[in-house]
Amino acid sequence: MANHDTFLDLVRGSQVIAERWAAICEKVISDAAERGVQIEPEQVLDIREARLAALGNGGGKMDADNYLAELEALPALHESALARRIAEGDAEARSAAVSQVNRGKDDVHPDRWASSASRRISKARELGIATAPAEPDTASRAERLEMLSEIEDAGTRLSMARKWGLV
Repeated sequence: MANHDTFLDLVRGSQVIAERWAAICEKVISDAAERGVQIEPEQVLDIREARLAALGNGGGKMDADNYLAELEALPALHESALARRIAEGDAEARSAAVSQVNRGKDDVHPDRWASSASRRISKARELGIATAPAEPDTASRAERLEMLSEIEDAGTRLSMARKWGLV
């Protein structure tokens, strides 16, 4: 995280910049909320385009492309977008998330291995990659009934029927 003390000093020193910054913060926070993520005003400081617009560059307006790219790059929004792409079945997003979760796992000191493993599992659950991707079930109702008739154990047969929504 960068040090934004100089920028904040400028905001505190000018009423015009302070008003612009307040409006920009509201816009960024509402844009993040539309994407399903709640961010704090301190996180808005990480968006360069927002800081430039507050200082009056571009007439106080943000360049839409740069702004959206920087907004999506915020950690909270980036993880939310990654989780959404994984849920949609994007294999590349899943691969990137697995790589991110496993990054640095071999560099952990043995005394910290358990906490590192639990952190990685929690992160994987947040991103929706803790389990293998579900394979689409293409069996028809008749095929499922036939498979059930081949199962000898009544408890297993009932469990499978419930799982497939037949009971």
